Amino acid sequence: MADGTVLVAVAVAVAERPEDGSATAGQMARIAEALRARGLRVRWAVRATDAEAVLRTEAGVAAAVVA
Repeated sequence: MADGTVLVAVAVAVAERPEDGSATAGQMARIAEALRARGLRVRWAVRATDAEAVLRTEAGVAAAVVA
């Protein structure tokens, strides 16, 4: 099992979250589930400023997925 957090930053015209039901949101939710299945924690950010804050403050970020 892996240790760490994966930051998922989704910056699109309309910020999407996994529960939004769109095709993009569904794909991001499937990616997040696959990461969780491997023991990683997933953090969502829908604004660049939020993503930057997570990267500055969380030492455990193992990777970032930007869409």
